[in-house]
Amino acid sequence: MRQLRQESKEDCSSSPSARLHSAPKGLLRHYILHRIAQRPVHGYEVIQDIGSRTEGAWRPGAGSLYPILKKLESEGLIETEAGPREEATRRVYHITPKGVQSLAESKEMFTNFQHRWSFMRKIFIELIDPENLASFFVDNSNRQFQLAREIFESKASKIPERDIEYMLKEYALGLERQLSWTNVKIHEIKPRLMATTTRRKGAKMQ
Repeated sequence: MRQLRQESKEDCSSSPSARLHSAPKGLLRHYILHRIAQRPVHGYEVIQDIGSRTEGAWRPGAGSLYPILKKLESEGLIETEAGPREEATRRVYHITPKGVQSLAESKEMFTNFQHRWSFMRKIFIELIDPENLASFFVDNSNRQFQLAREIFESKASKIPERDIEYMLKEYALGLERQLSWTNVKIHEIKPRLMATTTRRKGAKMQ
């Protein structure tokens, strides 16, 4: 059990093998536009921001970032401050009214992403190695809670308190269902664990 917890903790760190070489199609473009909408930034600041927020797991290169910035600018979604344009890293990007509208429309991508992903879950489950199931199960549960907590704490101040109450109550109901399911499974496995222990003791006595 101690080893399992240690492995789970290590899996959460940003080891080289955990780094992302790519991201879902359209995500980088959407995040760049989102980031510029927060406040004007240099292109290199966007790279640093992504690296910081993903704990180093995803750090897109300049070869990926600047072509997107150039395309966004050519489409009239962002613009740069007047001034020297020799070095792309020194150009400060601003979002345009057209960019704000495009950003609002593209948010539908994230609304539908979870729904589309749910259709693939059985394939994903099939690919999980039973030998790694214990560490995956524990680590995934911890990550889901961490994600839910971070989303709530970062966005709670921007939504009505009535919505917050609804979210927390629904989340609590979900936890109760999970706990009920977990207790049933523990109850089901106990007789088998006791039988295994009894057989081992009998074998040692012989």
